[in-house]
Amino acid sequence: MAKRPMPRPELTQPNWTDEQRAEFIRRRRGRNFLLLAALAAFCLMIYGIAIVKLHEYGQMW
Repeated sequence: MAKRPMPRPELTQPNWTDEQRAEFIRRRRGRNFLLLAALAAFCLMIYGIAIVKLHEYGQMW
């Protein structure tokens, strides 16, 4: 079964110019990457705390 590409959501403002639409998409992509970086940093922080705590209580090495 061939995979179909996901449909792109339509913008709710039909009276936007092409430049405004491109700017909106560019900013949304930037926010998405920033959110991804924040989530990754949070996961690494939790992982680091777990490693330190496990080592501190002697359960790891």
